[in-house]
Amino acid sequence: MLKYRPEIDGLRAMAVLPVIFFHAGVDAFAGGYVGVDIFFVISGFLITSIICSELNEKSFSILSFYERRARRILPALFVVLAVTSVAAVSVMLPYELKNYGQVLLGTIFFVSNMVLWKQSGYFAGDAEMNPLLHTWSLGIEEQYYLFFPLALLLIWRFRARWVFSVLLIVTVVSLGLAEWASTRMPSANFYLLPTRVWELMVGGLLALWLVHHQQPSRMWAEAISFLGLVLIGIGIFAFSAGTPFPSFYALIPVVGAAAIILAATPQTLAGRLLAWKPLVWVGLISYSAYLWHQPLLAFARIMAPDNHPPVPLMIALGMLSLVLAWITWKFVEQPFRNKARFNRVWIFKASAAGSMVAIVAGLALVMTNGLLNFYSVQERAIVGKTNIEFSKYVVSDYNRLEGRTVDESKDTVIIVGDSFSQDFYNMAKEAGAFADYERATLYIPARCQLFYGKSFADIEHHINPGDRAMCKRSILNAGDVANIRKADVIIFAARWEPWAAVMMGETLKAMQIPEESEVLVVGTKAFEKNRHVLLQIYRTEGPDSRRLPDEEFLETNSLLKASVGDIPFVDILSGFCMEGCPLFADDGTPVSYDGAHLTEPGAELIGRYLFARPPLNHYML
Repeated sequence: MLKYRPEIDGLRAMAVLPVIFFHAGVDAFAGGYVGVDIFFVISGFLITSIICSELNEKSFSILSFYERRARRILPALFVVLAVTSVAAVSVMLPYELKNYGQVLLGTIFFVSNMVLWKQSGYFAGDAEMNPLLHTWSLGIEEQYYLFFPLALLLIWRFRARWVFSVLLIVTVVSLGLAEWASTRMPSANFYLLPTRVWELMVGGLLALWLVHHQQPSRMWAEAISFLGLVLIGIGIFAFSAGTPFPSFYALIPVVGAAAIILAATPQTLAGRLLAWKPLVWVGLISYSAYLWHQPLLAFARIMAPDNHPPVPLMIALGMLSLVLAWITWKFVEQPFRNKARFNRVWIFKASAAGSMVAIVAGLALVMTNGLLNFYSVQERAIVGKTNIEFSKYVVSDYNRLEGRTVDESKDTVIIVGDSFSQDFYNMAKEAGAFADYERATLYIPARCQLFYGKSFADIEHHINPGDRAMCKRSILNAGDVANIRKADVIIFAARWEPWAAVMMGETLKAMQIPEESEVLVVGTKAFEKNRHVLLQIYRTEGPDSRRLPDEEFLETNSLLKASVGDIPFVDILSGFCMEGCPLFADDGTPVSYDGAHLTEPGAELIGRYLFARPPLNHYML
């Protein structure tokens, strides 16, 4: 049997507390998400140790393995899901409830990581407001444990000496895949098993190594375990949301966790620190704390008018999750692990019953579009569609023209920029503008911004580290500019960052656009983004409500206008929003569904306004 090691519970505390503080928005814990990676290493180590011990004793049973997993995972999960679902129905809007129902179903089938990956597509919205966001890691673990025991059993029986080598190969391949995917498909890389499995495998490799080796001697144990603490600290306090992850960077916290498991003993400083009773207590309740913290923080964000509750409140809710975790650990986790109290048959029957209730609830939320019929017909235009459903309109026509080579023999308009250029394309389309022009588009991600004439090295400090590799491939290049120069009308529209706005005049000069070409620059825009607030405004003030844009967006437009000089400038905020931005279109649909991008009625409303006035009116028939 595996000997109890309090320092591993202390390590669990070092995993869960940074995750809580990270999700609470505490800036110092910008890399707190690495706590999940520490959990993966611990889980891989403990489960592999138990399986190997039972295989050596010829007592391993697949049925017993899954019984242990059910006792460990499901009781607390069902309690949290039940409470969270009641709260979700009480405070979430239909489009949010529909997404919630999908993730609830994914959680029960342990594929929520895949559901969240799909939901994290174009303009998916603020993930932090999803109460079940954190269940992606449960999906990873349970998918891993679906095949790992069977694979280990098979290899053990036929070629036991190959086990370590096979796990090592899988680890190296998975790590390499994670590094490759970190800048090419970051969402899939984050959420899916193939690029995460190596973290669990590191724990498994450590367990196999310790089967035949002793822990390091005192001096080496002291150094290795202390190094482990340092590496974990680097991950927690030096990483950020911009760090490509998981990637080779993830080796830092993963190796740190493995070093502590390997070398931390009661004789080492790290071992004594991690065995400190308050840390051990947090470690014991860490699973339930992990389950509780995200729903509390997500609901706080949903209910805050600007979706950003004060950090002290978020920290208090994080601490509340520890209280709820202790109650859950004491009265749910512990009793259900008692085989004398609840036998195997009872556990499996209860698991099936709990799963069925959650499946019915999830299906009900999905099939009713998040209980949409409880809202009036007018309100459904505000609360019915998810951001992803709205975003399909934003991208569809524009994307069909993306990359089209401009034909110099025809009058052509090219629209260049990020998702705001897609919005502008839709405004023009809804207004019936450019009817006699061939149309082309060129997409540059907002994270990379529009600039030309400077090397990437000159501007990369403006770009998040996690986006730099992608942006180096995606920024305007000489071939793009050569194509742009062929167009008769060139329109630049983007979600401008101040640094790019200030540089736009230099960018235009560097492009050397022919004098006969007409160039226009479109400023940024912003609307009310919280649909809970939009619904309240609609109910209290009616469909003619307006709101003034934030000063920061007006300032960005001022910088942009000054930079481009005499180039015709389209300022939506100072024109269309002069007396406040209209929040609703003629049919009651929000002008913007996320505070930035336009609905179809919103694009029609703004398009009619812009193309009836200079400098755009002469592009109408």
